[in-house]
Amino acid sequence: MAAIESERRKSELSPRFRVTCELLNPGSEGTVRLRVALIGPPGLDRLDRLTISVRNDHHRRGEGELQQYMDGPTQEEVKQHVWGPYRFTPHTGPDDARADGMGRQVVYDQSLPVGEDLPYQLEHTHPGYWMKSYTQSSWLRERGPVIRLAFTAEHKDHGSWYLPCEIETGTMPTTVQVPQH
Repeated sequence: MAAIESERRKSELSPRFRVTCELLNPGSEGTVRLRVALIGPPGLDRLDRLTISVRNDHHRRGEGELQQYMDGPTQEEVKQHVWGPYRFTPHTGPDDARADGMGRQVVYDQSLPVGEDLPYQLEHTHPGYWMKSYTQSSWLRERGPVIRLAFTAEHKDHGSWYLPCEIETGTMPTTVQVPQH
């Protein structure tokens, strides 16, 4: 009975975010500010850690068998490549948190109180070195305007939550609520 009650309470305390994408400099293209605000729920005072990851356009991208050709990508290079229109600008992030070298994720390892937000910087992805037939514009056209993110929120007393979301960036600024309904 205690386990059931604990899971119910954890579900009630699932974090809610307001996520806003806007051009970093109006009139410019390619660099985006992502603002992530922890907005609730009542009863959750803070998060102890927040990891935001850029998800690929397909959840199994890079998992299939890859025939290695001369000067072609390795299986790991295909898997590490960000298959979407944006990634975190490598080595940027709020406070001491920094995006990894691929721009795949940022781990904010500080307390984030409800009502506060964190700023992140995103930039356009590029085709992989092996994608010789793509120009930058054709790559972005094929990737489309949707950023797919995953939030892993952690609280030392209540556990962790995984919250995926998609953000349509065709017109900016744009704001979504996470979790999405």
